[in-house]
Amino acid sequence: MKNILNKIKINSFTYYFLITCFICGLIKNAIILFLIVIIHEIGHLIMIRLCHYKIEKVNIYPFGGITTINKLINSNLNKDLIISLNGVIFQNIVIFLITTVFSLNENTVEIIDYYNKSITIFNILPIIPLDGSKILENILNRLFPYKFSYYLTIVLSFLSIVIFFEYNKIYSLNNYLIISVLIFYSIKYLKDLKYTFNKFLLERIMYTLPFKKINNNTKKLNDLKINNKHYFKNHDKYISEEEKIRKKFDKSTYF
Repeated sequence: MKNILNKIKINSFTYYFLITCFICGLIKNAIILFLIVIIHEIGHLIMIRLCHYKIEKVNIYPFGGITTINKLINSNLNKDLIISLNGVIFQNIVIFLITTVFSLNENTVEIIDYYNKSITIFNILPIIPLDGSKILENILNRLFPYKFSYYLTIVLSFLSIVIFFEYNKIYSLNNYLIISVLIFYSIKYLKDLKYTFNKFLLERIMYTLPFKKINNNTKKLNDLKINNKHYFKNHDKYISEEEKIRKKFDKSTYF
């Protein structure tokens, strides 16, 4: 647990947010919100360690945390899904235990319940880099090729941001900073597409991956799916995806 906690870094804006809350007399609210965010991220970190992935860092923001993991893109989809879900699951289990075991006054319980529900709902939104987008992309990767799933996740993320913005606009909520951060990460995710897709391809020839499904009717590299092994039909014979990928990078500096 100590090693996990050492990975957590508090963003400077979070300190500013907490100080502002203290000055405004919202000390209890700030502490409760901050602790729920930490509990949520610990839920992710515990499951990441159980799945034997390496944790790079965790940045804590006022509205949540962003965890960076050192793992393959072509990793086990079931493990990735459990990691994405465990933040919300662990958070709600711990909050339930806290409000059940400890004798807290009614006002404190109401504040905890409000922030717990808010963070839960916010995190399951299909917006990059929230858990909801990871869950969505995980489901899409089971149905569609990796590159198409990547694109579709970005499109749905931007659509969700528009809906989120309109909701906040209607209720006059001051969440423009959060919306700006979400837009930034969605744009960054789009810009990283070429690099990420090349990494996805290179992993498939650099590592021995435990593919269980075989696809013998693949047309192009853009059709490759996670957890599937592909073969390309070339006239009367089949070409492995390894051979196809190596041909793609033959003129590059990778080989």
